[in-house]
Amino acid sequence: MILDHAYTITDEDAVARLHCLAAYWQAKHGVKARWEGNDAHFDGKVMGVSFAGKVVIGNGRVHADVKAGFLAEKLGAKAYVQRKLTDYLDPAKTVEELRARV
Repeated sequence: MILDHAYTITDEDAVARLHCLAAYWQAKHGVKARWEGNDAHFDGKVMGVSFAGKVVIGNGRVHADVKAGFLAEKLGAKAYVQRKLTDYLDPAKTVEELRARV
């Protein structure tokens, strides 16, 4: 599953916001994230579906390449992640607000 999502905030702000999203996913679903600068490697199991992927953040774009089973697509995983990216990269929300969600 490939995801591309544009944003209008700075790259540094986008990384901070996606750190918040990663913390939320870890608290809610046990998803693990390993950060290397602006890139993150994710892996976990949600609703019985295992997945692993890499996310690259920079130049106004989030690019994710996620390996997940066929069931993930059927369960709406791509749409869910797109909604979360739209929410967390919304400049109207502060990083402090996003941190408080965990």
